[in-house]
Amino acid sequence: MKFTVIGSKGFIGSNLVTHLKNEGHECYTPEIRTDNINNKNLGNVIFAIGVSNFVEKPFEAVNAHVCALSKILQKTRFDSFLYFSSGRVYYNGTSTNEDDSLSVNPMKINDLYNISKAMGESICIASGKENVRIVRPSNVTGSDFSSNLFIPSILRDAVDKGKISLRSTLDSEKDYVYIGDVVNIATKISISGKHSIYNIAFGKNTTSKKIIDEIIANTGCELDIQPNSSKFSFPTISIEKIKNEFGFEPTPFIPKIKTMIENYKKFKNS
Repeated sequence: MKFTVIGSKGFIGSNLVTHLKNEGHECYTPEIRTDNINNKNLGNVIFAIGVSNFVEKPFEAVNAHVCALSKILQKTRFDSFLYFSSGRVYYNGTSTNEDDSLSVNPMKINDLYNISKAMGESICIASGKENVRIVRPSNVTGSDFSSNLFIPSILRDAVDKGKISLRSTLDSEKDYVYIGDVVNIATKISISGKHSIYNIAFGKNTTSKKIIDEIIANTGCELDIQPNSSKFSFPTISIEKIKNEFGFEPTPFIPKIKTMIENYKKFKNS
């Protein structure tokens, strides 16, 4: 089966490529800024481009999440199309069910990411094309050594500096989902999903304390909590759709932290 992964150099995209090839699929990874893919049949497209530093690069974020997406939807042919949105779209809401309304505020700069992802979702649905689906992953974690997100950052500090300096409280919590689960279920959704939008998440929040305790146990690092640290807490994301349709059972990622640390040490010394 042929797949085309747009954004194959990113953390999610590169793991998708590895997973698809291991499953025996043909995998095409074009560079959309230079390769001409217009009017080509791309098979099963997975659009995994994302710009995380959207505050510094707002135009790049909108271009990636909306404009590039729109061009590919219009100018290529495909058997199915899967758009990677984000569980971040739920941050201002009261419900994390896929079919409920979202809440955004254009006056808040931090909402630009949510707005651009929601616009991307809207274009997917409005395209009127068959087999176009959307996934909203929560905080994806794994051996991502270049990311400035929470877990990769504190893991690097633990290994490199022997110390984690925390600016949030230990009872802060988010939904973290393991990268292996994301690429596996996303592939299934892209081929045979019955709905338009799916959450991909663990389904429960994990506290910073559990994560840091595991890092300390495997590195012996120190912990420094900065004065006036504040708590962050995000909604627990519903995974009923993927559980009911695909029998999804999330992988606990805390036991994976030891492997992540070992992988980072190997990466550092390579």
